[in-house]
Parts: sequence; structure tokens; C-alpha cells
Amino acid sequence: MESFSEKIHTVLSLSEGRRSSRLTRREMLGLVGASVGLLSAWKAYAGLLETPFPFPTTSAKNGTFPKDAVIRTILKDISPQELASGPTLFHEHLSLRLAGLEEHFTDDVALMIEEVKAAANEGVRCIVDAGHADMGRNMDALQRISTESRMAIVASGGYYMQRTYPPEIATNTPDEIADRLVREARTQRWGALGEIGQETGQLTDDEKKVFQAVAKVQARTGLPIFTHNAYFGSIPTKNPPVPKDAAFRQLDVLESAGAKPEHVAIGHVCCLDDAKAEVPRQLARRGAFVGFDRVTIPIVPDTQKAATVMAMVEGGYADKVLISSDFYSARSLKKNGGAGVGQAVTALKPMLLKAGMTEEMLHGILVDNPRRFLAFVPRKS
Repeated sequence: MESFSEKIHTVLSLSEGRRSSRLTRREMLGLVGASVGLLSAWKAYAGLLETPFPFPTTSAKNGTFPKDAVIRTILKDISPQELASGPTLFHEHLSLRLAGLEEHFTDDVALMIEEVKAAANEGVRCIVDAGHADMGRNMDALQRISTESRMAIVASGGYYMQRTYPPEIATNTPDEIADRLVREARTQRWGALGEIGQETGQLTDDEKKVFQAVAKVQARTGLPIFTHNAYFGSIPTKNPPVPKDAAFRQLDVLESAGAKPEHVAIGHVCCLDDAKAEVPRQLARRGAFVGFDRVTIPIVPDTQKAATVMAMVEGGYADKVLISSDFYSARSLKKNGGAGVGQAVTALKPMLLKAGMTEEMLHGILVDNPRRFLAFVPRKS
């Protein structure tokens, strides 16, 4: 028997696949029947709850945060309440120049200002830039983009993965790396630590040191952490297999070095072939946020990502879902006919509404969750 989330995936996939062609009478009847059955199932499920969806009534959900909590943008600290009117995208790239690239479209700051303005017109209120020094991120560019687009932008920091590390990582201890990152976090106004990643299914010794270091930085500063979880090979590819428990091992290393799961987001979990949300549910049970942060990138179809989000909702973990797109490709630019920086919202939101999600639930996922993730009480180490 199909689960609730599997029915959602069936309906979304059929309607998406037939969008550009005519449905036969039998297919139309089947789609209508599946949709009616899905709606009935959703109504019955919602009827078991005191609220229309399993989104917990937390203090943050009601609009209050710990005293003195801030979201640190590149220009100033702001109250989480200032971002209550629209989505925050927790993992995008507005300035990027990875090693080996002679140029990248984000070098054109004027272009990026216009692209970010377009996202603002679509309702986006804040964007977290996931770059840092070993990814070629330009802090001056981010400041200009934020100032001229009037978009709240959170700068992040740390180190990406083994192939981008500077030479000193090999000889530094986790404490030495942490000391350096704490200094840079203060001088450069970081609002998060990320995107902290691993290149394959196994953390290298240096990558483990970096994960330990950023956990120590969080303990000293309060900054939230988001990661890059390996995913190639988790579905049939020519790449070596990535164990599904790689995400758990990231969280293990972070926790063992002092990080708090409620201030950690494990990224790219949406790229695992896991429509029933077995991995993200386990991460959520441990208190971590779960990143659906490759929306529009077809490693797995967006319809499956939507079904996995709904499986999280079905399990009562809507409050742990974060949505973004890892914006980095020129084909996504509005200038080139793409969906733009705000594509995570414009692409996935209609699918989730079609699957039965309410506007109230979407507000919780797109607006409240990232505010809770990013809000922290600054500490003096």
C-alpha cells in the first residue's frame, strides 16, 4: 500500500510529466482519482490534529525569540522579527570563484544586484551566501549587493572541502583553526558557518579537523552551522557509493566537538534517493535542521524532493525543514531565462501547495524555520 508521501509523489510526477502533452481519458480519470484520494487522505490526517498540520507551536513559531537574539547580516545585526514577512534562503551563492575558474558570472556585481532585486520582488527577504575565502567569495561584492538591492544578506565562513583547503589546514590543530575562524567571524561579520563540506562519502582527516573546528567556533560564538553532505553515488552513478549514514557522521563529529544540533543544518539531504525521508527524519529526531537546498538541480526530481518534504511533514518534522537552491549556475539567471535566485521558492512552493500543504505551513517552513536556524545570542569567547 502506498504511503501518504508516495501518493503525493505519484500525483506530482504524473501531472509534471504530462504538462506539455495531452492526457488520455484514462490518464485524466486516474489523475483526478489520485488527487481526490490524496485530498481525502490529507483531510483525514489533518483532522487528527489540533492544528491543520504537524507544525509545533513553539515560541519562535509564535514570533518570539530568546532575549538578545539577532540575525547577523553583512551590514548590521537585525531582529528576527524583521524577516517575518517573507522567505529566507539559507544556502545560495552570490559571489563565487572556485579554484580553476578564470571567471564566474557572479563577478558581475551589477548583474547580481539586479538578480537579487528580482528575488526581492518575488517576496524573498533574506539570502545566506554560502561562500568563503577558499571558494573565492568577495565580501566587498556582498556588501554592495546588499546595499544596492536592499536585501538582507548573511555572510558565512569556514572552509569548504579537502580540495579547496589552504596548505596550513594540514598542519593546524582544530583549536588553531577555530582561533583563526573566530577572529575572521568578528572582523568580517559572519552570520553563519557554512558551507562546510566533505568531498566523498568519507571525511578525510583534514575535513574532520575542520568540522571539529567549526563546532568549537559555534560553542564560542553561537553562530549556526550548515554543511555540504556528499551525495554523488547515493543514486546510480559512476561515482563511488556514498553511505546514507554520511549525514549522521557529520552530525556525530560536530556534536562530539561541542556543537548543538538545534543550531546545525545538514545540507543536500534532498539529493539522497530517499523519498520516504528515512535519513532526514532521523536527523530531525536528533534535533538538527535538514537542508533541501538543491531545488531545481536534477540529481533527483523536484517532484521527489516535494514528496520527501511532505514525508517530513507526515512524520511531524515540518519545523526542521530548510529550503534553498544552492544558486550557482548561469543557466538559472533571470537574464538567461532561468528562475533566478528565488528559484527555490518559485519552483517548490507550487508543488507543495499541489500536494496539499497549506499557506500557513509554507510560512512556517520558508519564513519561521530559517529565522530560528539563523537567530543566535552573540557570545564573547
